[in-house]
Order: sequence, then C-alpha cells, then structure tokens
Amino acid sequence: MQLTSITAQLRRIVVAAGLALGALLALAGPAAAHASLVCATPPNGAVLAAEPRQLTLRFSEPVTLALSSVRVIGPDGRRVDSGPLRGADSGGGAATVAMALSAEERPGTFVLNWRATAADDGHTTTGTLTFSVGAPSRTIAAGGAERSDPVTDAVLNLAVWLGFAGLAALVGYAAIRLYCLPPGAPTELRWPATLGWTALLAGTLLQLFSYGPATQGESLAHLADRNLLAATLPTDEGKVLVARILLLALTAAAGGPLLRRSVPGGIAAVALTLLLALTWSETSHAAEGTLVPIALLVTTLHVAAMAVWAGGLLTLAVLLQRGSSAPLLTTTARFSRLAFGAVGLLVVTGLYQAFRELGSPAALTGTPYGRLLLAKAGVLLAVLAVAAVGRSRLSRRDTLPSRAVLLELAGATVLLVITVLLIGSAPAGR
Repeated sequence: MQLTSITAQLRRIVVAAGLALGALLALAGPAAAHASLVCATPPNGAVLAAEPRQLTLRFSEPVTLALSSVRVIGPDGRRVDSGPLRGADSGGGAATVAMALSAEERPGTFVLNWRATAADDGHTTTGTLTFSVGAPSRTIAAGGAERSDPVTDAVLNLAVWLGFAGLAALVGYAAIRLYCLPPGAPTELRWPATLGWTALLAGTLLQLFSYGPATQGESLAHLADRNLLAATLPTDEGKVLVARILLLALTAAAGGPLLRRSVPGGIAAVALTLLLALTWSETSHAAEGTLVPIALLVTTLHVAAMAVWAGGLLTLAVLLQRGSSAPLLTTTARFSRLAFGAVGLLVVTGLYQAFRELGSPAALTGTPYGRLLLAKAGVLLAVLAVAAVGRSRLSRRDTLPSRAVLLELAGATVLLVITVLLIGSAPAGR
C-alpha cells in the first residue's frame, strides 16, 4: 500500500466516521442503567405515625455491600442507623439492602443518605431521601451521601491513566519491534517496554488501593486501609485488577521469547495484549446493559487498538529523536500501515460504543458524558488531520517528520485523558 493511498484513506475515515456517527445517533435507543434506586421503604417524603425499626432500599442491579453505605440522620442531627448494611449477597452483590434503626422515638424529619457501588462495573451512585415521624420538621443534615474527596478521585483517575499509558508503551513497543522493524535491524532500544510494564504495574496497584477510599468518599489517609482493601478484593474490580497483575507477571517471565520475531511469539504477544485489554473491558460500561459479550469484545479491541497506535507513536518518536541506526524509512512506512488499521478499528469500535451508551441524540450535547464523547471525537479528528499531513510528507522525504509524530502522540495522550473521564462518568442514559 502506497503512503499517498494511506493519506487518502485517512481522509475517507474522517468522512465515514462523521456519517456513521450521525446514523448511529439517529438510531440510538435507551441505554442501560447504573445501580439506581428503584424504591425505598419508607418511601421518600413519607409521613409515618411511628418510627420504623428498619429501612429497605431496592436498586436496579446488585450492589457490593462492603462498598455501599446507608446513613440516617435523626431530627436532632445524630446518626440513628444501627449495625451493618444487610442484604442477600450471594457473591454477586445484593439488589435489596436493609439498615436497622436504633430503638428510640424521635418525632420529626429523618434524612437518609445512601451510597451504592454496582457489583458489575464498580461505579458508585449516591442519593438522599427523607421521611418524617408524626409531622415534618426542619432538617439539620442533608446531602451527606454526595461527599467525595477530590484528591482521592484524582489519584484514582491518575492510576487508570497510568495503566492505559503503560499498556500503550508496552504493546506499542512490541508492535514496532515485531512488525515494523525490518528483519535484522538493530534492537538495542528496550527501555520503552520496561517503562510501560512498570507504569502498568504501578497504575494497577494504585488503582487497587485507591478504589475503596474513592467509592466511600474517603481521603488518601485511607489508602492503606486494610478493611477497604479486603472489601475491594472480592469485587469484580478487585478480581480483574489482581488478574492484570498476574498477566504482567506472565509477561515479565516470557518477555524475551515474546519479542522474538516468530509465529508462536507473535501469537502469544497478541493473546497477552487482548487479555490485558480485556481487564479494562470487564470494569468498563461494557460490563452492564444489553449484549454484554459483544460489548466486551468491542471494548477489548478498542483498548488494544489504542495501545498499538499510541504506544507505537511513542516508540517511533524515540527512534526518530535518537537518530537510531534502525532503517527509519522502512520502519515508519510499516508503522503507517499498522497505525491506519489501528485507527480504523478505533473508529469502528468507538462508534459502536457511542451507539450503545447514548440514550438519545439529544444526550450527545445535553449530558456531560455526551459532551465528553464529542470532545474525544474532535480530538481524534484533529489527530487524524495531523497524521494525514505527516504521511503525505513521508512520501517526499526520507523519514516521517518527528514534529508530526510528537503532535500525534500529544493528541493520543489527550484522548487517553478523555477516556479516563468517560470511564468515571455515567453514560448518557444512566
């Protein structure tokens, strides 16, 4: 495939992506929901003759009891909930939970603050209810369930981004070495793979320890809280993060053979890449709603394509900056073809995800999630424009301009940041 042909096809991807997005928005239906409150006993705003001994909340899907909470504030401003949150948790969470109240008579208005962490994708939702005994009264406390620690939330987002960046550096280096470097080319450059593996491990560990405090709105002082860590490990999030660490150990043990240019090594590298990418799918919005197996496959391919493209850009930028002895013209030409396929896969899988997560066309501009999707699409189009210019220059000179590669890499970095924000946001219809 000629480089001029690749440039023309990049332009076609931009046009096709816009047309496909419009068609998908026109066909978009309702999206599935997070763990939202379905009903409560007593119901919100109820006025009761006597104080209940127990409160019951029913959610739209199972929640993890150890990472969910119910706090009830009485008319005098004191907490009146008693004992742990209870529910029929069979290992996959409980959709109906109950909280006992202390045995005292307190006429007036009670405020119930709840936090629920979904058992499937690990996202936390919050809410506030009120009920009164005898007659309504002035409330002393409200909205406590909405509390969060911005520093802890930022650290959790940083951990997710660090994991993405590490996966990209590791996979992109392997793609350049196994596919783009000509046979017999020098392969003395190894530190991008080491850096990627280390960043991926560090990000995963940080995510594992900060997840519990973030779901509970706690500060970083609780980062090493053994109770929160013990509550995190049995959840889907905890199991997936532990599986990712084991995959990283396997990658380290088999690193040498994986990077040798051979059919078994290439197959093993692709398999490990897809398994690592699957660990993001399992804790994303793909893990809930309809057609979950298809959504998991699509998200896995989306993450893997991102890693090949963004990580390959990093390794190529290092080669260009170092003036490596590797034959850069052949390497950049092969990477152009590889990047073209990866970006095409990114567009197709991204459009499917948008179709699945948007509840309606109006949600694209009317919700934070939809606006983040628009921002991601805009950045991707800008990066594709930069890539098209860079590839057109490649056909007229010896190597791809390093400035164009750095601009592409900067755009890919911004896309990763937006992706992290999307993971932490409720989809438009939820």
